[in-house]
Order: sequence, then C-alpha cells, then structure tokens
Amino acid sequence: MGQKVNDITTIGASPDVVWNVITELTTYPEWAGGVQHTEVLEANDDGSPHTARFKVDAKVSEITYVIQYAYVDYDITWHLLEGDMISQLNGEYRLFETEDGGTEVHYALEVDVDLPLPGFMKKRAARTILEQGLSGLKGRAESQA
Repeated sequence: MGQKVNDITTIGASPDVVWNVITELTTYPEWAGGVQHTEVLEANDDGSPHTARFKVDAKVSEITYVIQYAYVDYDITWHLLEGDMISQLNGEYRLFETEDGGTEVHYALEVDVDLPLPGFMKKRAARTILEQGLSGLKGRAESQA
C-alpha cells in the first residue's frame, strides 16, 4: 500500500492559468522538482495529455513511468500505467476559484516504490514530491498570471 499525502495552497492566478500550467507537461522540467523529461504519448481532442511518460531523478536512481490522466471540469486525476521501481502513483489536483480570482489547489498523492525502504522514508519521499510540486506550480502559475 502506498504512502498518502495531501495539502492545500492558494495561488494568485486564475483556475484557467493553473490548469494550463498543470497540463503543459513539456514545461515540467523547468518547475517540477526532479522531473528531467516528459513526453505526451496520447492527447485528448482538446490537446490535454491523456497518457504521458516521465523521467524523474529520484536521488537514488532515475525512474521512468507512464501515467494516464482524467479530467472533470477543474479536477485533474492520474494513475500509474507502468513504471520502473514504482508500483503506485495516483494523484489529483482539484482547483477552486477564490473570491479574489485566484485558485485554491487541493493536491493529493499516493505513491509507492519497489525499493526496500522503511515506511517513514517512503512517506518523507511522498511529502517531498508533494511540497516541490505545489511550490513549483505556485511559482510557475503566478509568473504566468
């Protein structure tokens, strides 16, 4: 069973801007910690990614994985299709417009790796992924606003 982490942040950019940053996978190496390369394998009719391959520097090793996305309004979910040394990667961004036109982002992640690590180390790794993802997303979206 994977390690579950979640957090909420507020971003000074509209939900449209935040959604565009999340779905523009080619820019992930610029702002998403550890991501070295992305490749959209299949896109939806609107151009949003349906399946994508990621190559990530996980400190102990480079990990490659493929995830599949689903979208409902401003909710973006994904799950793992295949991966090296990773057995679970499920997550979601839920975007809500704030009264001032910004975005409240709810980010949840469940991840498990195929390495003999104690649970607390896996939890710390999941928390690091979450924190880097949210801070990178915030910085990128606010620079685009």
